[in-house]
Amino acid sequence: MYLGHLHHHNLPLPAAIETALDYLRSTDFSKMEIGRYPIDGEQMFALVQTPITQAWESGKPEFHARYIDIQYLLEGEELIGYAIANDTLTKTHDQLAERDIAFIAPISDESRLYLKPGMFAIFYPGELHKPCRAVSEPMQIKKVVIKIAKNELSSLTATT
Repeated sequence: MYLGHLHHHNLPLPAAIETALDYLRSTDFSKMEIGRYPIDGEQMFALVQTPITQAWESGKPEFHARYIDIQYLLEGEELIGYAIANDTLTKTHDQLAERDIAFIAPISDESRLYLKPGMFAIFYPGELHKPCRAVSEPMQIKKVVIKIAKNELSSLTATT
């Protein structure tokens, strides 16, 4: 997991993630409708979303197997739960084969990430995250989730 601000990060990141962050920096999302936008076919694409945040207790942690998530907040404020990958947790809803998403029962040891506009969080496959949680009261937010196929980072994983 990595938490940062789009205009303030200065650590070197893998090329595929830098490509995604450059896309976020150079795209005017105010003119884009809700939906899916290709960046590099199925290897990298953006989802423009306007969900309403929900109470912390109402969500379940999720994870992905094939894609990295970059969750970038454009408008509003959002809490995202985070916990390290844990293969021993039981899936309550498994759609990994169809949609690359699985949910687990709520857990007690999640960290809470607070996002304001301009901030992003990167979640690697297997890492638990619970997006779209309300900071105080539910509100509509606007965010972009960029999905990056994990094989785009194969050179990184081969050298670490």
